[in-house]
Amino acid sequence: MSDVSSWRRCDSCRKVKAVDEYDDDAAVCRACLTAPAPKKKAAPVTRTRVATATPVPDAPRRQLVGAVGSGDLEARERRAKRTAWEQLAELHAEEYEQLLQVARRAEGLRT
Repeated sequence: MSDVSSWRRCDSCRKVKAVDEYDDDAAVCRACLTAPAPKKKAAPVTRTRVATATPVPDAPRRQLVGAVGSGDLEARERRAKRTAWEQLAELHAEEYEQLLQVARRAEGLRT
């Protein structure tokens, strides 16, 4: 007998094993015949989506530009004031500088 014929593939575990591990002409090895039955795997968990009775249409959304609408109300109020101050300072630059100098002197800051 040649070396090639001394090996066989088990029909159960699909492993290639020596002929000595089989009973005569059996297609399944002794290990598979004596092993306990394999445990069944649990079915995968699936979730089904339940449709609602009355679908609610999406509200139209405004397009957000930059920081508009982001943050709490106080932060948005501070941003609005700062923007107004910057615009006012650009429109009346000389008067703004005079007012700023007076306010700095009142606080004891350098002018």
